[in-house]
Amino acid sequence: MEFIVILIVWGLATNVELPVGLQRDEWLIAWRLRATEALSALPAAARLLLICGLPCLLIAVLEWILSPRWAGIPLFALELAVLLYSIGRSDFRIRLHAYFSAWQRGDYEAAYQEAAQVLALNPAAAVTDATQLHTQVRRGILYLAFERWFAVVFWFYFLGPWAALFYRLLQLTLAQHASEDDRLIVRQWLTWIEWLPVRLLGLAFAVTGNFASCFGTWRHHLAGFTPVPDLLVVYSEHAIDAAAVRNESLPFSERAAEELHELDGLLARSTIAWLVMFALLQMLR
Repeated sequence: MEFIVILIVWGLATNVELPVGLQRDEWLIAWRLRATEALSALPAAARLLLICGLPCLLIAVLEWILSPRWAGIPLFALELAVLLYSIGRSDFRIRLHAYFSAWQRGDYEAAYQEAAQVLALNPAAAVTDATQLHTQVRRGILYLAFERWFAVVFWFYFLGPWAALFYRLLQLTLAQHASEDDRLIVRQWLTWIEWLPVRLLGLAFAVTGNFASCFGTWRHHLAGFTPVPDLLVVYSEHAIDAAAVRNESLPFSERAAEELHELDGLLARSTIAWLVMFALLQMLR
């Protein structure tokens, strides 16, 4: 059933605009404020675990209750709703399209403002270096694609909807201006949670890109805890077609646009590779 849910969500997220109400996060802000006050006596890590874990426990209990009933239809609906909520938010492609348009016009200030809406950039900062802007955006796009889709569906398939929800709640905790101590704890947890799916994505980059170059890099970084955004950049640099990207006779803006185009294709091919992997695993169950 998990594979069918993933396939449906991929089709919906790729082809239609998801309803805004489906991914409303105000409840988490209210819940965290009340729970933080009620659990203030607990250590920060225990408090965070309860805040993010109790909604996931509720989902797990609902799974257990619904699994044997009515031919699994209520469970299917629950898993579909949880995965739709847990994937990334719906304005990502719209903002990036606006970024590409501004970049191609040479309006780097407007490109920066658009990118800042979806990436971890400071929207008030001045843009003085197009190369630095491109480096930041490339890094941000790769990690955003990873945390919006790949990490979520990995944990959804192997552990269930509660795990996908837990991952999304951790990401939302970072995004919703939590305290610095809480953010530090969440980042430490994400280091472990993202370790396996990012390496599986790196392997997909090798299979769908330049295998010889990317696979050697993948093996070199198999152990250790290189930050995920940095690791994705390294994987992608060895996976994409470097001919147009590194053609020094082309203006930098054209080379950068070509690299982003290559990255978009690499991510799309890797998504298909993951779907094939899930299908094969489903056949072996």
